[in-house]
Amino acid sequence: MKRAIYTTMLIFILFGNNLVAQTHQNKILLTGVVVTGEDLTPLPYTNIIVVNENTGTSTNEKGYFSFNAERNDTILFSAIGFKNGEFIVPGDLLGNHYSIVQIMTNDTVYLRETIIFPWKSYDEFGEELVTMHPPPTDDDRAKNNLEQAQLYERFTNIYMDGEANYKYQQQLYSEKAYFGGQIPPYQIFNAFAWIEFVNSWKRGDYKKKD
Repeated sequence: MKRAIYTTMLIFILFGNNLVAQTHQNKILLTGVVVTGEDLTPLPYTNIIVVNENTGTSTNEKGYFSFNAERNDTILFSAIGFKNGEFIVPGDLLGNHYSIVQIMTNDTVYLRETIIFPWKSYDEFGEELVTMHPPPTDDDRAKNNLEQAQLYERFTNIYMDGEANYKYQQQLYSEKAYFGGQIPPYQIFNAFAWIEFVNSWKRGDYKKKD
């Protein structure tokens, strides 16, 4: 009884090893590059599927691929904008490595001519053209930004940044230290300021300009 059991186990081991060896011998390393048929440019990220198997891969950014396959396998190549390509691994290969160059053909689709009219009639087009308000150009925006009213509004509404606040605070500290222990002078009693005011008044600097 024991001899029969040992004999059966030996047969399973021999057949199993033989099956595994045949499976490994049937495996090959399939490598290659996928290119376009128009100018032979490498086609990146092409889908590669082994038909009737749940295995596959895709090309890299240079169109190159490498994966394990078996002899007589049918390899399907697909990419958006191209017709599907098919390759059958030869069954009489002598080595365990095979390289190919798969050329993909553009899948051109011709559509019927379609004419699109933005308006129902030429009269409606003319009416829209006359009443339309085109967007302002760069020159218009530049002129608007340089107007005196716009500049004054920005000058009065824009707050000082950190650097300007720092300089203003340092100026206050400097004046406080300069006039320390005494009363700071008032500009209303400054004769030079009054002379400058009178000269500006004579020149008409304070007149309203059109």
